[in-house]
Amino acid sequence: MTKEEFHRVDLEKLAMMRPMDDDLMRMMFRNNMLLAQMVLRILTGINDLVLTDNKTQYDLKYLLGARSICLDVFASDSKGVKYDLEIQRADKGASPKRARYHSSALDTELLFASEDFENLPTTYTIFITENDVRGEARASYFFERRDTETNEPFGDDEYILFINGAYNNKNDDSDLAKLIHDFGCVKPSEMYFSEMSESARKYKETE
Repeated sequence: MTKEEFHRVDLEKLAMMRPMDDDLMRMMFRNNMLLAQMVLRILTGINDLVLTDNKTQYDLKYLLGARSICLDVFASDSKGVKYDLEIQRADKGASPKRARYHSSALDTELLFASEDFENLPTTYTIFITENDVRGEARASYFFERRDTETNEPFGDDEYILFINGAYNNKNDDSDLAKLIHDFGCVKPSEMYFSEMSESARKYKETE
């Protein structure tokens, strides 16, 4: 196969990629604070969220001797809240215990030796999944620790979200439903949000 033929095959693969695909997603979010901020506002429901830092392919540094993790997107906001955004296409990669490990690994990364436990920041571990791994046909699943008798929040400021990438309710015109559509969309021209379509178009339709 010639170099030109290899290039043609690559372009054909790229044409079929969606933001749900890891390679495209990482490029779209790299150095794109506005896109990450828009997405996290919708996913968390925190409408005044203002990002101050956004990294892709972030290696956690302090898991010496433990299983390593590379975060798809790691972001911080103006209030010190930390966000781990993960794309999980394989169902086995979106288990509750994997989410637990990601969340606990963030805690290890964010608290230094002898530092007071109260300095642990609020964290959101967010998995966008290819399929409805929770099986309840909801757009999102939000988890936090609570007292099993009173339902009062435990108050540890740790939150885990699963976003159902297979959600498709034609009667739902919420921003979350539109964002899920955009993550699974091949054509930038058919995306709802300009931040998504402009970033996807940059990598899919320009040299």
